Amino acid sequence: MSLVKIAVCAAGCLALASGSALAQNVHISRLYEQVLENIEFAEPGHPLDSFGVFRIDEGRTVEVELDVPAETSIQIMGDCDEDCFDLDLAVYDASGALLAEDRLDDYYPIVNFTTGRNGRITIELDMVDCDAVYCYTAYSVFVGG
Repeated sequence: MSLVKIAVCAAGCLALASGSALAQNVHISRLYEQVLENIEFAEPGHPLDSFGVFRIDEGRTVEVELDVPAETSIQIMGDCDEDCFDLDLAVYDASGALLAEDRLDDYYPIVNFTTGRNGRITIELDMVDCDAVYCYTAYSVFVGG
């Protein structure tokens, strides 16, 4: 498995790999719409805190490191474009301990967990099955109040 590591992605940022500008715009627009739709499905009292969009090849992994509030309820949702059939999501704390994972055979992983004393987390998105050369994927982080 190849790994692409992405540093902190603040609220509203888009982290992208290079490619056709038109194709990126279409996929990015669709994923942004999905992120906005996720707001309606998030746990009550969990507003959108941050999100990111990536282009990723099948069999590759993207890691995103984020600071979130300590000892807080968190919900993270993953999304894929129409060429994606299986996206997996795992979340680790600062020490590398697994906090939550969704490795079901689907393209819409969701995890819920409570952070520990240190609010540093790493989100790991694995592109398991993509029916194209690459797929676009997104994550949405919702933080309990």
